[in-house]
Amino acid sequence: MAIELKDVTKWYQSGDVKTTALKHVDLTIKDGAFVVVLGPSGSGKSTLLNVMSGLDTLSEGRITIGDDVISEMSSKQLTLFRRKHLGFVFQQYNLLQTLTVKENVDIGAHIAQTPLSSEDVLERVQLQAHMDKYPFQLSGGEQQRVSIARALVKQPKILFCDEPTGALDETTAKEVLGLLQRLNETYGTTVLLITHNQSIAELADCVVKLNSGEVVDVVDQKDKRRAEDIHW
Repeated sequence: MAIELKDVTKWYQSGDVKTTALKHVDLTIKDGAFVVVLGPSGSGKSTLLNVMSGLDTLSEGRITIGDDVISEMSSKQLTLFRRKHLGFVFQQYNLLQTLTVKENVDIGAHIAQTPLSSEDVLERVQLQAHMDKYPFQLSGGEQQRVSIARALVKQPKILFCDEPTGALDETTAKEVLGLLQRLNETYGTTVLLITHNQSIAELADCVVKLNSGEVVDVVDQKDKRRAEDIHW
């Protein structure tokens, strides 16, 4: 699903203090693209992801995903839209520690309309041998792969990834990024990944550069690299 932002602005009000996080953003994300949003801390990356996915509301502007104008949806409509079309992977794995790996993935399957098989997805992320383990028995990279499997089992049209390798070492991070690349290529899932790491931008079809809440550049890349080939 394609994403289109028109004059998107977001500010936060605290008493008399108004802080602008996004300033008149115009942006189009093509269907099936692997997109990296790149910028330093405080540049507005997480705010952009949150408004694009309907986790936060706009102050001004319009956001369209596919044929739906999500910026005009009610809270209930947004919840249903996210459940049907979107997947999320965060820096913190957000796994339920009292559930097994398979049970954590099953949570994603239970809220989807047409879920994939949890077993098949765990095989895809190379965790079939760990289905009955608990999160505390896994490495950080394995836990992140569980969170990706939980998102993938829903068959999302778009996968939003918020610094998914921020807590991982280089080797493990490359494994997780390689998995995201393969999922993008295999399922045609639009992947939108935010990061401050310049090296990760080399994986993208399109790099969106943010600074101080503004899009300062959009770069289309014809010669993107494989995750295992990037230099940290």
